[in-house]
Amino acid sequence: MWKNGYTWQSIYWGPYFANSSGSAWVASVERAIRDIESDKTYSGGLSQYNVGIGTVRPLVNIKTAPATKISDGQIKQALTGWIASGTVPNLGSRGAYNIFLPPGVTVSLTPVESSCAVFCDYHNTVNGSSGPFYTVEPYPCATGCNQCTNSPLDTLTQGLSEEIVELKTDMNPGTGWVIGNLELCDYCDAKFVCNRISAGEYVNSWYDKNKKACWKGT
Repeated sequence: MWKNGYTWQSIYWGPYFANSSGSAWVASVERAIRDIESDKTYSGGLSQYNVGIGTVRPLVNIKTAPATKISDGQIKQALTGWIASGTVPNLGSRGAYNIFLPPGVTVSLTPVESSCAVFCDYHNTVNGSSGPFYTVEPYPCATGCNQCTNSPLDTLTQGLSEEIVELKTDMNPGTGWVIGNLELCDYCDAKFVCNRISAGEYVNSWYDKNKKACWKGT
């Protein structure tokens, strides 16, 4: 598990994020990442799992557009290539990448599991416990991924917060902190409650083993 000093690197994939509406979206997402990572009870509470507080690097925009249909394997290849070419910094095993996709892009984990139809977002690793570690954040789904509001940003922050927490506590999926076969936020999704951190962003709860309850905002 990471203690203090690890790093998050945002990667915005596609020219969409460089236009005026995309730039405004990026600014809101970047603010949310900083708020989520620095919140003393939300991210700070994960100290019970031997996880500390990290830092957020300046974002990287990949100017070439991804295909409209892309697999997790292709995302692995792209991330490995960006690191090798120096397009994004090499974080080794001391950080992780949040990969944001533009509208209209569908991600598949398997031939029958695709974004918005089966899942909202996810986290994974290229090479097991050695990393690189990453989350994949498709552009917010129109339905099914937000149980609290109709806001695309709220949809994004709920999913992103879940993957940030679960990556930090289960970096190589299934080998870290899990309850049965469920990661810490997945366990709390069974009794979903709308929660926000102190800065106002909606987040998904994680299981607080010290309190034997799911995290609640103030």
